[in-house]
Amino acid sequence: MLAERLADAGIRYPSHTIAAAERTGLPLAVLCAVLEQETGGGRNVFGHDAVKPPQQSGGTVTRARYERYLTLRPTHGAQGVGPMQLTWPGYQDRADDLGGCWRPRVNILVGAEILAQASRSLGTYRALAAYNGSTAYADQVTARLPKWRRIVRGAP
Repeated sequence: MLAERLADAGIRYPSHTIAAAERTGLPLAVLCAVLEQETGGGRNVFGHDAVKPPQQSGGTVTRARYERYLTLRPTHGAQGVGPMQLTWPGYQDRADDLGGCWRPRVNILVGAEILAQASRSLGTYRALAAYNGSTAYADQVTARLPKWRRIVRGAP
């Protein structure tokens, strides 16, 4: 079963990941590679972006911690949030409109939407570079793709 293969390979929310890929048209292997790159397979954590203290940095994203973060975001800066490390406030707000950026299902869906839309207009590599702001990031994620394509196909 696909969800079991993804879980065995380290994807923390395989059913949410599969559903997001299907809903957005983003290749599942790309989504898995991004989750692995961003949060080790989809851990629901805050990033370590350079923001002013006492802004959230690292640790599990909970609703309470996320709501505290939102009160500080305007003056302390934006931080990566959740499995897809949504950093731009507009993306976090989009996730909140869909049920909460702190929720892995919503966070993964919004990240997949962003990447799918960018991939349609820019191609996958340039979409990955735009997602994180660097070609080095796109190179890192692209290097993970053969592994994830094998896992998705169920090949050894």
